[in-house]
Amino acid sequence: MGKSDLHIHTTYSMDGTATVREALESARRTGLDVIAITDHDEVRGSLEARALSTEYGIQVIPGAEVSTSEGHLIVLFIERNIPSGMSLIDTLICVREMGGMAIAAHPDHPIPSSISLQSILKALEHPQAREALYGLEVYNMNPTHSPFNARSQKAAADLPLAHIASSDAHIASMIGAGMTHFDGSNVRDLRQAIQRRDTRPEQVNHEWPPRIFFRWLRLFLRRKINEVFAKNETSQSLSSNPID
Repeated sequence: MGKSDLHIHTTYSMDGTATVREALESARRTGLDVIAITDHDEVRGSLEARALSTEYGIQVIPGAEVSTSEGHLIVLFIERNIPSGMSLIDTLICVREMGGMAIAAHPDHPIPSSISLQSILKALEHPQAREALYGLEVYNMNPTHSPFNARSQKAAADLPLAHIASSDAHIASMIGAGMTHFDGSNVRDLRQAIQRRDTRPEQVNHEWPPRIFFRWLRLFLRRKINEVFAKNETSQSLSSNPID
């Protein structure tokens, strides 16, 4: 039985704290077979991870978390960025044209970044958009979303979509906090399982969400402070070594 985490952020996301290598190392320690790096509206992290994946014995799906005008969408199997801000249907049509597949991230949560059940139903009625929408996260272990997972599970109950569990990790230690199990062990097997709607979501982490949030906040602030120091050191180096 394969294990995957299809919603992971790195420092290519403004709010991520793990480097690509740190994410891969954490995925290896957790025993995952397949991961997707899904930075906000950015595929570079996933492409870097794929290039490094053999060093860690992990298979990587290229992807991104795309910001539609109706909420966030996990998009897998893409090689370039998808424009943000489009409607859900237009985004799904774009995903279809690129040969990708989409998963609604933390659906029907009462926050602006979540796609509503109404929008999902509308997309499933569209002949082209529905060909790209394959799954819904029923477990999202980001501390801002996990309290509302019951809403996602209720929304997914009667829909013809695969059930996905993801960490939505913004820190390395949370990778694998939500796992999607599938028959097989590789990317092809996982894709086929999602297409068949034959996936098994599992909530692995049961920490108190505020504890996770404050762990992320500490690492996020450390990252920002380090970035400021690095920028200042670069500026000082350039000023002390002017180009003639």
